Amino acid sequence: MTVLCALAMAATAAAWTLTEDPAAIVTTELAGLLVIATVTTVAVRRELGPLEDAADVADAITAGELSRRVSAAPTAPATEVGRLAHALDRMLDEIQEALNARKASEERMRQFVADASHELRTPLQSLRGYAELYQHGALPDKAAVDEAIQRMLSEVHRMSGLVESLLMLARFDEYAHAELESVDLSRVVADSCRDAEAVEPHRPHTVDIQSGVTVLGDEAQLRGMLANLLGNIRMHCPPEAPYAVQLSIADSHPVLVVQDDGPGIPSRSLPHVFDRFYRADKGRSRAHGGSGLGLSIVAAITELHLAQIDLDSTPGQGTRVEIVFPRIDAVSL
Repeated sequence: MTVLCALAMAATAAAWTLTEDPAAIVTTELAGLLVIATVTTVAVRRELGPLEDAADVADAITAGELSRRVSAAPTAPATEVGRLAHALDRMLDEIQEALNARKASEERMRQFVADASHELRTPLQSLRGYAELYQHGALPDKAAVDEAIQRMLSEVHRMSGLVESLLMLARFDEYAHAELESVDLSRVVADSCRDAEAVEPHRPHTVDIQSGVTVLGDEAQLRGMLANLLGNIRMHCPPEAPYAVQLSIADSHPVLVVQDDGPGIPSRSLPHVFDRFYRADKGRSRAHGGSGLGLSIVAAITELHLAQIDLDSTPGQGTRVEIVFPRIDAVSL
């Protein structure tokens, strides 16, 4: 544009030099100004065109088309307007990611509330049913009353366990880290295996525990993690299915492996095994599993201890869970 102005001024000067006719001079000046105005208009429209595109995109996004972007129109990123367009695109990408994350969080929360309501409704319905039977005199003798009370206590224990699990997960969500201290993991694993053997003395199993394996962690939480892993074996594997527990040091990292020869987990369920209340059994039958919180608790405890968990399972060939803890010198007390 500067060049055009210079050319126009040069043309005017030349007109003054070549002729003294005022009409020719005015005509030359007007022609030069017209050229400058035309070129300026075209250049401004070209430079500001992306801003009009940005306004159109903003209107489209307001109407619900969240995938629209400014850079869909040809924009020179080297110009100020082009840089603005690309900055707006990056901002829109981040906003969309935040909205998607919020939507996913809301979906998980709705599913969580629905699953929790389902799990709590079942024992409450049983308690109400037995109470109404007693109230209407439908329990004919002391034996029937005793059986009803026993069933009610069983449902109360089940509901109490569910509430305790939910409270535990809520505490894990609240605190970003555990109160870490030196824990003899070899002793914790050995104690947990003895507890599991006492509950199922006839289930075949092998235990290979390297002595002196120490981690930084919370002993109560680690015991809860082992209890849930071994409890899943009792719950989901037939009594004759063997299991193996191994604790060792690999590349300076404590490694815990719990493996069973049970029915395994369907491949479609593997991405969701650590989700809260998830069951491979969509019927959510109480006869085939617990509340679906066991592996969620295991994953939460693992995360609090800065460990990595890996679950591998093949239908008909069992399930293998491997937990790799950080080196004790790599964790700050």
